[in-house]
Amino acid sequence: MPDIGWARSRDDRAEKQGLRRGAWYRIVEAPDQQWVVLDVHQVEIRVSKDTVEVRKDRPKSWSVVHEPHLVCPGCHKRRHVSGQPKEVRCYECGNTFAVDWQDRA
Repeated sequence: MPDIGWARSRDDRAEKQGLRRGAWYRIVEAPDQQWVVLDVHQVEIRVSKDTVEVRKDRPKSWSVVHEPHLVCPGCHKRRHVSGQPKEVRCYECGNTFAVDWQDRA
């Protein structure tokens, strides 16, 4: 199934609905209304579009959450790092991704 898009919590507004700050979730339904349906760990959650940041493509880099904490784009696990490395390996999923230090959630 082709991706409709990806969304993540904007600040802490959608966190009350189970989204983790910095984690991107696949959009499974995006009607022309004011909400989207996200796949949050195999549970479909309906959230207001004004509580999330939406993008078309799957993220390919770590999101920075309260530096120096990062969120893996593959499995959503968090990782503490020191300094500002260009790439970081995820201990959970084993993948290595670039770090987008400009992408602060």
